[in-house]
Amino acid sequence: MTEVIYAIQVAIAIVLGLWTYNRYAKRWTCTLGDDVVSGYVNDVGYVAGEGGGSVIVSYGYSVAGTRYFGSFVPPWRHLVGFDFKMRTAELEAIFREKYPQGYEVRVFYFRGSPAEHWLGSPPSKWAVLWKAVWLPLVILALTYIPLMFINLLIYLQPR
Repeated sequence: MTEVIYAIQVAIAIVLGLWTYNRYAKRWTCTLGDDVVSGYVNDVGYVAGEGGGSVIVSYGYSVAGTRYFGSFVPPWRHLVGFDFKMRTAELEAIFREKYPQGYEVRVFYFRGSPAEHWLGSPPSKWAVLWKAVWLPLVILALTYIPLMFINLLIYLQPR
């Protein structure tokens, strides 16, 4: 019976490997930077979270008539005169000045799914690899763990 489980695991690994390669091959062109649009800053604001919060910059961009949105946390550590005792309102004011409404950002996107995008420069090979691999890895773990448990139960069964 364990041979059947091993065969199922091999089949799952092969199918997920081919799917991963397909996802990676489709996203590979993103690294060339051919698909780029201009996005514009919509707002700068404070977003509360567990254990604190952060100031984020939200922006929007359009691809083929469809509007997409994103946000990023600006690099506040590189601010001239930055002090850890600065209040959130002061940081927010500094970033509103640095990223005014309408500020242009370059958005590189994946042609197959424009919601998948990167700011400033085309993505690195590792970023594209991670985007292609993370979902198949999660599915692989979620399918292998029950199969390994079943295999363990079969092995521990008295003969």
